[in-house]
Amino acid sequence: MPRLLVVEAGAQPPISNDPVEDWVRPPVSRDDLEARVAVLQNRFDSNRVPAIDSSGTLSFGRHSLTVSATQAELMRLLIDRFGDVVHRSEFAQCAALRTLTLNRNSLDLHIMRLRRRLLPVELSIRTVWGRGYMLENAVSAGVVPMTNAI
Repeated sequence: MPRLLVVEAGAQPPISNDPVEDWVRPPVSRDDLEARVAVLQNRFDSNRVPAIDSSGTLSFGRHSLTVSATQAELMRLLIDRFGDVVHRSEFAQCAALRTLTLNRNSLDLHIMRLRRRLLPVELSIRTVWGRGYMLENAVSAGVVPMTNAI
């Protein structure tokens, strides 16, 4: 949890190596306070990693949702390499996904459906052209979640 400590004048500031902790001395301007809070929140958000349990419940920060068995297997691969590219061939080589016929079109269809499911969780799957897919934090990637999907 990000923390912004207010240190009394004359008091020794805390020594911390925690990247989501900062301190200020009063009086502090509102602009400075908001800037420090924003930086702490960005650091906190960038360190979060999604998780998926054996029942297919995906958790990321305060959000969670349940996905299908196929989507859970796709997510396991993407979570293991969170922030890195998962090549298309790796999906086909996954033992848990071998029961499916994962050609290019079917993989694209599964990813499209999974993208829609991930909107409320603030995760996005980015296509890395000619290589594969990358799971990332939608907020830090600049993806704005749709509120009313058509």
